[in-house]
Amino acid sequence: MNRVDILVVDDSPADRASIKIAFTRSGYPMNLHFASSGAAALDHLHSDRKVRPHLMLVDVKMPGLSGLELLHMMKSDPDLQQIPVIIFSGSDDNEDVNRAYRNFAAGYIRKPADVEGLHDVASTVGKLCTAVLSFPEK
Repeated sequence: MNRVDILVVDDSPADRASIKIAFTRSGYPMNLHFASSGAAALDHLHSDRKVRPHLMLVDVKMPGLSGLELLHMMKSDPDLQQIPVIIFSGSDDNEDVNRAYRNFAAGYIRKPADVEGLHDVASTVGKLCTAVLSFPEK
């Protein structure tokens, strides 16, 4: 089983730290990379094709370039549109969910309010990425 590269885009340092702990504890072979904004994520994606993630987890509400704007830009770019993006947000606004899917999000996961819920999400995403899905070669 190969390691899966996941780019997490979230402006909250506390959320990034919690996500890192939960995914590390999940035990699945994943390399997490982090971007603190939509603009930083685009810089990461354009820096080197070889470091492109297999999957992205993107928050909706971020200053500057929002997660939904980042998603729209990626799905409009032939060089980035194949990267699956799951929106991973605390927003329970149905319009955010609808906009995500209209912009070809691979999924929408609401961030759990507790640590146990975050561990469940990490395990589910880990299993999905390493045992269920197949990704194109980089």
